[in-house]
Amino acid sequence: MIWVTWRHHRTSLVVSLGFIAALAIAAIVGGIGTRRTSGVDGGGTYLECVGIGWDCWADTTVTGVNTIAAALPVLLGALVGATVFSRDIDQQTHVLGLTQSVSRARWFWMRVVVVFLPLTAAAAILGFILEAARVGFESWSYVVNVGPVQSYGMSSMLFPLFNSSGIVLGAYTFMALIAGAAVSLLVRSPIAAVAVTLIAVAGLMVGFQNLARPHYAEPTVLTQGIDQDTFYATYVMDSSMAWIVRSGYTDANGKPVEIDYQACTTDTAGSEYDQRTDESDVDFYVRQKAFLAQLDADYRACVLAQGVDHYETRYHSVDQVRRFQFTEAALVLILSGLFLLPALWGLRRLKP
Repeated sequence: MIWVTWRHHRTSLVVSLGFIAALAIAAIVGGIGTRRTSGVDGGGTYLECVGIGWDCWADTTVTGVNTIAAALPVLLGALVGATVFSRDIDQQTHVLGLTQSVSRARWFWMRVVVVFLPLTAAAAILGFILEAARVGFESWSYVVNVGPVQSYGMSSMLFPLFNSSGIVLGAYTFMALIAGAAVSLLVRSPIAAVAVTLIAVAGLMVGFQNLARPHYAEPTVLTQGIDQDTFYATYVMDSSMAWIVRSGYTDANGKPVEIDYQACTTDTAGSEYDQRTDESDVDFYVRQKAFLAQLDADYRACVLAQGVDHYETRYHSVDQVRRFQFTEAALVLILSGLFLLPALWGLRRLKP
């Protein structure tokens, strides 16, 4: 049975494994070629690629490979998981297998062992290679949520870096393959099975990121009083912040406060920023310092009048990345087990 399953699905298996190997090679080459220079700018660290172009290309390669790898479960679930059974059913070749001495359970699990498990293992290995290739890349990555679906930056806790990590990528790949098998045994149309699997797996990945992942741990809260320079307080960034869930003005109870910034904006004449003809450099500096201090005091008073108590940043730290990975991998594998129930039910209903 193992030999028959291998002969029947060797093309899709070899092509898939070859594609995963190509991604691994690209990640290794890109990771080796990445060099960065660091420094300090405005109180924070920055890193950038250096050289004529190779290093920037290497950064782009690592990022691109992570993005492709993060989408790999969707592709494998639709093109392999959904076709392993639907192709047999569509061509009626399953009749031969189910009318022989082979049981339905063995016919199903043999495909899981011969096709699904090698792809799952290969995807997990690719994920660990990607993690090793981007060492130093994640140390300065972060993401700031600015709305329900808007964000900027790149984080080891979000797509694509999180989804392309070893244990998570392996779990998602197995889940997608099982989901594809379940859909194919229920729908039984190859085209429909591929389409449904694509939509379902992509939707689940989005759902995990937006609905489940923010709640794997309580975010760390950084509180900044507005008795200091209010403008710069809103731009504090720390290397330990992997994922800023929310940041903004809050009241004394920690409830977000929407600020009418227009009401707090002072319309000052441009001449106030210019040095006067009868003014020395020292006098100009003193006047400018007092002028800007007054602007900041007026802005602070306006913000306080609107019910603001402090500026709050809620974030997940870098040291929680592994915890998040294991948590999500466990949830995804549990979901994979649940997908086995409709798959086995569809298998029982399958007529030889």
